[in-house]
Amino acid sequence: MKENNLCRIAQNGKALQIFTPFTPTTWANKLFNDEFQIDVSQRLEGKASTVGERFEHSLFLHPDTRFYIRVNGDAKQMCKGEGEQFLCTHSISESVVSERFGDIESEILTFVPTKGKKCVWSATFTNLGQEEAEVDFFSVFHFATEGWMTFGSYYDERYFGMYCTGFPYYVKYEDMESMAEKNRVKYVLSSEKPFSYEGNANRFWGCDDYSRMPKAVLEGACRNLCCEQEEPYSILHHKITLAKGESKQIHFVCGLMTSVDDLSEEYRYLSNIEEEYQKNASLWEERTKKFIIQTPDEDVDAMMNYWLKKQLTYFVRLNRGGVYCPIRNQLQDLLGYSLLDPEAAFEYLLPIIRLQHLDGYIKQYYCTNGGPDTQLSLLKHSDAYVWLVMCTVEVIENTGRKELYDYKVGYKDSPVQESLLVHLRKAAYYMLTQMGEHGLCLMLDGDWNDPVNGPGHLGKGESTWNSMALIYAIDRLNEVEYDKTLAERSEMLKDAINEHCWDEDRYIAGFDDDGNPYGCRMDEEANKFLNAQTWAIISKVATGDRLHKVVETIESMKNAFGYVLIDPIFTKYNPTWGRVSLKTGGTTENGSVYNHAVMFKAYADCVRGDAEATLETIRLTLPTEFEKFPKECLGFPMFYSNYYFGAKGDNYGRSSQHYRTGTVAWSIWLVVKELFGIKISSKGTNLQPNLPDSWDNAEMRFHFGNKEYLVTKSDGEVRTEIV
Repeated sequence: MKENNLCRIAQNGKALQIFTPFTPTTWANKLFNDEFQIDVSQRLEGKASTVGERFEHSLFLHPDTRFYIRVNGDAKQMCKGEGEQFLCTHSISESVVSERFGDIESEILTFVPTKGKKCVWSATFTNLGQEEAEVDFFSVFHFATEGWMTFGSYYDERYFGMYCTGFPYYVKYEDMESMAEKNRVKYVLSSEKPFSYEGNANRFWGCDDYSRMPKAVLEGACRNLCCEQEEPYSILHHKITLAKGESKQIHFVCGLMTSVDDLSEEYRYLSNIEEEYQKNASLWEERTKKFIIQTPDEDVDAMMNYWLKKQLTYFVRLNRGGVYCPIRNQLQDLLGYSLLDPEAAFEYLLPIIRLQHLDGYIKQYYCTNGGPDTQLSLLKHSDAYVWLVMCTVEVIENTGRKELYDYKVGYKDSPVQESLLVHLRKAAYYMLTQMGEHGLCLMLDGDWNDPVNGPGHLGKGESTWNSMALIYAIDRLNEVEYDKTLAERSEMLKDAINEHCWDEDRYIAGFDDDGNPYGCRMDEEANKFLNAQTWAIISKVATGDRLHKVVETIESMKNAFGYVLIDPIFTKYNPTWGRVSLKTGGTTENGSVYNHAVMFKAYADCVRGDAEATLETIRLTLPTEFEKFPKECLGFPMFYSNYYFGAKGDNYGRSSQHYRTGTVAWSIWLVVKELFGIKISSKGTNLQPNLPDSWDNAEMRFHFGNKEYLVTKSDGEVRTEIV
C-alpha cells in the first residue's frame, strides 16, 4: 500500500499506520457514536466529550490520557516511542498502539461502542522472553468537571475502578432543583482488580511537572488515596505476572452515569467487551458497504470507500461537532449522506425544513440548542434558499421515492402544514423577490462566501454566484415538476448575468450597494472569483466562446494543491469586499485552495463532460497525496481539511487542519453520481458512467433497495449491469 517515512495506508484502505508518535501535527482519529466522541491522537491522547440531544458537547476527559509500564523495574511512558518498536493504527472503527519493551509486547486499543456515553480501552501484554516477567501497568485518565462544588474522585473496590462526582456549581438558591438534573457520575472501571490506585495527580507524579516520570511508577505503587476538591483523576495500577509466551488482557470502560448506583451495570458491561468490539466493527462495515469502488488510484479508493464515509457520518450524526451551524452545511452534508443512508438523510432533513417561514424565508445560521442568536446567527445571509431547494431535491431523489415530495411539513412561524414541493417552490419564489437593480439576486450580509460582507451591507448589493445558484436550483426543481413562471424567471436571470456580469474573460463577483462592479478585471486585488466561473458552467449561463474563456480563467487560478478561491489575494483592507480582505492572505476565503469550492470546480468539469479533469481536480486536493507530507500539508492524511494555504509564502500548501468542510459530501456525490454515473432518481434509476480515460480498469458496486448496480471498466471498455 501507499506509504512514506511517516505512515502508510493499510488494510485495503481501512487503516492508516503511523510509524512515529511525533507527527508534524496531531493526527487524531475520531471515534464516536450518537452520544459520545473521542479524538484519539497517534499517542492515544485526546479529549472525550458526551453529546446531548441538541448536539451539545460536554467535556468528559481532558486530552492528557497517559499510560506507563514498568518491566522488571524499568519504567517507561507508553505511546511515546520509548520502546524498541512503535506503530499506531488508526482505522475507521478503532485506534491502537503497538509497542515492545524488552521482552514484553504491548497493545493498547480504544473504541467507542455503538451506543452509550462511554469509551472502551483494552491493554494486552505478551511475554516473548524465556523467563517469567513482572509488568506494572499504570493507566491515567483525567476527569473533566463543570465546577468546584465538592468534586472529587473515589475508588470503588466492588468494581475495580474510580469515579468522579459532585454537585454542579450554581449561584441562586432556586437553581438547585434545575441543576440537580445535571448531576453526573464519571467513571473508569477495569476488568481486573488494581494493585494500587491514586486520585491526585501531584501525589502520583510527586511534583508539579507532569512531563517527568511519575514517582509512583518509579516506586512501583500508588498510595491508595483519592482526591477532594482537586483536579480529579482515575489512576489505576495493575500488577501482571507473565509466564513465558503468556498473554494477559485488561479492559477499561470509561463513561457517564446518572448515579453511583448504576456502576454495577457498567461493571457487568466489561464481561462483554469482545462482543461490543465486534458490534462496533460490524456497524462500521455496514456503514461503508453501500458502495465500494476499485480503481487504479488506491488513495482515491481508500478515501471514497472508508474515510470520507466516516467523516460525513460524523458531520451528519453529530452536526460537525457543535451546535452552531449554517443550514447550508447541514443540507450539503445530507446531499452526500443520502447516498449512504437515504432514509436517515430524509429524517435529518425534516427539522431543517421546519425552520422555513410561511412566506418562504429561511435564515442561514442558527443554534441547534435553542440558545439566543450570536455571531453569524445575527446576520441575514442570502443563500439558504438555493441550498434548501437543490439539496432537498437531491435527498429525495436519492431515496427513489417520488411520494416524499407530497410529505407535509409545518413552518417555524405557522401551524400550517404543506408539502415539501410547496416548501421548495416558496423558497425559490421568495429568493426571486430579493432582486437588485441589475436583475440579480441580492447579496445582503453574505452569500456562500460568508466574510464577503461589504457589497450588500446596505441591502442593495448583488451577487453573481447567488443568481447562478438560483438558476441551477430552479432547473433541478423543474425536473421534479415543471413550473412555467419559475422557468421564465430563470431565463431572465441568465440574460441579466450575461448582460451585466461578463467581463471579457470572466464573470464578475457582483455589484456593491452603489451599483459598482467588484471582482472584475479593473480591480487590483481579487479580480477573479472562482465560484462565479465554476457556477457559470454548472448553471449553463456560460456557452460558446464565453464557456471556453471561463475554463481558461479557471485554469489560471490553479496551483499545486487545487484552485484558489480568489486571485490575487487581498494584501490590505478593501471596504467594498469587507471582512474577507482582513483575513491573512492565502488562508480561508482570502485566496486559499478552499476545497469545498474546488469541488464545485470538479462538478463544472462533470457538466462539461470532462471526467479526466474531474478526477485530476479531486486528486489535487486529496490529503492522501503523501508527497505533500510533512513539509507542506501537515494535516491528518485521511480527513479532508477545509483548505490549503494558497499564497506562495512559508506555509504554501499547508493544511488548515480544520476538518469541517462541504468537500466531503460533494466529492462522494461526484464520484458516485457523475463519474460512475449511478443516477438514482424518483423516476427510476439508470446508469450513465463517464469514467476517466486514465482508468483502464475500474469497478463500482452500489447497493440500492434489493438491487446491486454494477459499473465496470476493463481494458478500456465500460459495462453496466443491474443485478
